[in-house]
Amino acid sequence: MDSFHCVQVPKAQLDFFRKQPPIQFWQKVILLTKDSCIVVHKDSRNMMDVISAKRLDSLVDYSILESTAQCYRDSFGYQSCELVKFVRGKREFFDFKKVGPLVDDAKTIFDQLGVNPIYAQFILLIESPNNPKARSISGAVGHYQLMPFVAKKYGLVVSNRRDDRHDFKLSSMAAAKLMRDYCIPNAQRMAISAGLEPDVNALWFQLLTMHVYNAGAGNVRKAVATVGGVKSGEELIMKLWKTQAGAFGNSSQNYSQLALASYINYLDWLKSQ
Repeated sequence: MDSFHCVQVPKAQLDFFRKQPPIQFWQKVILLTKDSCIVVHKDSRNMMDVISAKRLDSLVDYSILESTAQCYRDSFGYQSCELVKFVRGKREFFDFKKVGPLVDDAKTIFDQLGVNPIYAQFILLIESPNNPKARSISGAVGHYQLMPFVAKKYGLVVSNRRDDRHDFKLSSMAAAKLMRDYCIPNAQRMAISAGLEPDVNALWFQLLTMHVYNAGAGNVRKAVATVGGVKSGEELIMKLWKTQAGAFGNSSQNYSQLALASYINYLDWLKSQ
């Protein structure tokens, strides 16, 4: 345990989110291997069953996935229009042994640039924890999954011969500057537009900032506008989990849920070391 750093979130703030069904759902997904699959009600995140991935494949092969979903709806009293999802386990993707040592190095860089290292920890835990050479379909690369234009904006070389996004120190500096110059200021303005006082040390605000990092300010701004005024930052985040606006869709909704779930699982993993 002493070999790994952990940027702590205040317990009271974390406990509120820890109790929420979406977080508990993603915690279980992260712990399950790819050989297993959770059957879940999309809106409530009620976990109805765990089946093998082999069985899921057979349901798809025989074109009976939807009829099986209807059986689950009937058993649990859901309407036919409600979505039932089959979600494979992702344990192999979330490799905490690889992430742990990197958090120390990232913390130093983020601290030097005046950015809360909790952001580095969240990103490292969920973007490409088991494969730093990962490339998304949109062209994002590296531990921080930086797009080419973002990397170049902050002085990184991205060319056919060289890609600094694979350099952990340089990509950490770029990610920290992106948070400082773009994500946090935009999140502050969005919080104000929702009737909230921005608190950069609050977990809800950090999650809002993570949404900006993932989906871009324009998409998150549309989602926040769709939500409208709220009484608390926690309410805003939970409503964003169920809000679609523009390109702010399912993966965007899930982003902060995954950040929280992986962080909680990381804490539990550290305690077991």
